[in-house]
Amino acid sequence: MLTVVGFRLGNGNRQMTAVVTESGRLHRAHGPYGAPGRASRPHTPVRDNPVHRHVAHLRGLRSRYLAKGYSDELIAGACVQLELEETPPPPAPGRAHSVEPSWPLLFRAFDAAVPVAPGGTLEDAINRFYTTIGAPFLPRRPDRPAAGGRPAAGLPRRVAALRRALADGTAVSSSPRLAVGYTVTADHVRLHVGRAGESLPRQDVVELHAALSAWLHLNTAK
Repeated sequence: MLTVVGFRLGNGNRQMTAVVTESGRLHRAHGPYGAPGRASRPHTPVRDNPVHRHVAHLRGLRSRYLAKGYSDELIAGACVQLELEETPPPPAPGRAHSVEPSWPLLFRAFDAAVPVAPGGTLEDAINRFYTTIGAPFLPRRPDRPAAGGRPAAGLPRRVAALRRALADGTAVSSSPRLAVGYTVTADHVRLHVGRAGESLPRQDVVELHAALSAWLHLNTAK
């Protein structure tokens, strides 16, 4: 049995499905409504704690596609067990980059295993996923905007507005004119150069925030 967690969003015409498996692979598929879609090459396990890293990517994908207009939560979140083995077969000689034929099967099995009315949120499904595979985790609490739409106590108005945007699933990005840019979501801070980029660990985000705050104080406009 293979335990997976995932979601599906749609924009009225097309849908996107994303799934993380217990071995730390992130799978995605795109296609029209009512079809499993075309499976992309999965993101393989990376570094330490690959499951946790790709679950963070799963959250980031949901935020990005919501911002792109994929507002139909066709599967808000589901943790299911599939009768599949994820161990990939060795590639044929000279075809190290060929598509694994098992990828489409994973999405068909996911569709069949998700209850007709799954209920719950993606965070609920992630919590069940971690519990099922025995991975340590801290349950996340929803970050709600300040009551009445007013800025949270002690926060400048601009910061409070961006905080509300992040809590609603909107990504905050730098100008596309910049050669080196950033994208901030509720789940990660990502720096990128062209199409290449990397998400920063929380401690590095804290250090970057401190450095930028120090620079702004040092260079206060007179």
